[in-house]
Amino acid sequence: MPDGFDVFLSHNSQDKPVVEEIARLLRGRGLRVWLDKDELRPGLPWQEGLEEGVRASRSVAVFVGADGMGAWQTPEMRAFLARSKKEEIPVIPVLLPGCPDSPQLALFLEAMTWVDLREGLTDDGLNRLVWGITGTKDESAKVDPAVAPRRRAWWGRRIVLSLLGILLALAAWHWTRSSEPPPPPSRPAIYAVRVQVLDPQGQPVTGSTIRASTANEPQRTPEGWWEVEIPAAKVPAGGQITLWAEHPDWGGNRKDLRLGTEQNVPVEIRLKEPESWLRGKVIDESGRGLAGVRVSLLSGQKEETMTDAAGHFALKLAVPAETSVRVLAERKGLASADQHCLAGRDTCSLLLEKP
Repeated sequence: MPDGFDVFLSHNSQDKPVVEEIARLLRGRGLRVWLDKDELRPGLPWQEGLEEGVRASRSVAVFVGADGMGAWQTPEMRAFLARSKKEEIPVIPVLLPGCPDSPQLALFLEAMTWVDLREGLTDDGLNRLVWGITGTKDESAKVDPAVAPRRRAWWGRRIVLSLLGILLALAAWHWTRSSEPPPPPSRPAIYAVRVQVLDPQGQPVTGSTIRASTANEPQRTPEGWWEVEIPAAKVPAGGQITLWAEHPDWGGNRKDLRLGTEQNVPVEIRLKEPESWLRGKVIDESGRGLAGVRVSLLSGQKEETMTDAAGHFALKLAVPAETSVRVLAERKGLASADQHCLAGRDTCSLLLEKP
């Protein structure tokens, strides 16, 4: 694979700034790095570019930061783990600054030896990452403990001097720059918003539907996600759009999103616990409405209400509409009664008789 990449950088979009810095440092060491921002060409389907990057890379670094793993890291890792079984492709977990001391890594990564960068992008950590990528260990990275303090002090002075030089250069540029405002960052011609729908516990679900305030028709991906393509011409001036997710078994939810210069935008929408109303009336033997009747569910759930002066009640339920529930009506001095009713309807009727 002479024209391939040495390493594929799989990361959460929240960690992009530090991952971009790592990519710069690895390229400075002569490695060819695949990073979505640099390799996915605007205007072309991102899936094809992603698959090409996976096929063309000889290893993968899986970055885990303070926000955990991103939504699209799972399918990327599955592809590399499948290759690893056949071709012994290195799969390298990398702990970034801010990653918890006990990261909740997936089971298939716990078997891998990781690279710890939680203390910063140190030479030792980067050398270990390069070792994992290339298979060649840099013995020159070992430092005599007696020399290390002097070397750190020397590097500290160099860093201070470099920072002073940068500040002086910035000050000079500030006084000499043109009065024209800088051009605004360019926006992609079309956005690819990738949406994963989760249940209230955070697990992926199937059978959902997606709507967008402005977009082309949403399309299903083979992994079960939704892809929403939004031409820049359809995006409002402020860049804000809204996505809605619906599911027959859960309450729907929405996500407000502001589009900027990033072309590929991953989004998660978590559904809500289902809700519906059951309405009806409690009557006596003569058909008159009974006030002050306690109405609840026999299933042991906590939902309950009282009838009004005309005997009407409205009971909020944590189940989807058309779900059959067993309703209990009770009032002192009368025999209790129960009835099967359908959630979401207003026709539930219960009769209380004298004992």
